[in-house]
Amino acid sequence: MISILIADDHGIVREGLRRLLESQEDFEVVGEASDGQEVLTAVKTLRPDVAVLDITMPRLGGLETLERLRSNHPDVKVILLSVHGDPPFIQSAISLGADGYILKDGRADEIVTAVREVVQGGSYFSPAVAREIVDQMRSPQAAAKDPFSLLSGREREVLHQIAEGLSAKEVAVALDISVKTVEAHRTSLMRKLGVRKATELVRYALRHGLIEP
Repeated sequence: MISILIADDHGIVREGLRRLLESQEDFEVVGEASDGQEVLTAVKTLRPDVAVLDITMPRLGGLETLERLRSNHPDVKVILLSVHGDPPFIQSAISLGADGYILKDGRADEIVTAVREVVQGGSYFSPAVAREIVDQMRSPQAAAKDPFSLLSGREREVLHQIAEGLSAKEVAVALDISVKTVEAHRTSLMRKLGVRKATELVRYALRHGLIEP
């Protein structure tokens, strides 16, 4: 059996994914999570073969969760689900080691194909994503222009938390770092993203789909 963990902050989406995946005789959904922190906890105990993660989740987003899984659980295959086919997301997903990237407006059976591909040691990207990857390879300078690709994993985590409305103290507690470190990351974020106010960080996160409106 192929064991799978699914993560999305919408219960109805998780239910649909579970039904689709468990329609396969050799698939077993061993757990569900509604955010990245729950994913990290569940992986420790459930040890799934594959984690299917929504890229936009509260507390800890899909990209940040992917980065932590790669560091702590490198054997777990990770497939990202997203409504975003924008170059920064795809570029970050690949650089962080995603095994698959599926657009939510694609065919339902893509997720089944993706799970089988990654378990066998391959990778799977939705056709539109694959075309974007090819375009980036042909013109890497264009992809590099977006400052999102320049953010470190920790900076993305801090940006996500700030955009969710957390104060510097709350971010520090959530990420187990000092308030001074949070403020340093916030300053770095504002410099890299070319914004002058913390509220502009929230608008940036909304535009790039890091949080839901």
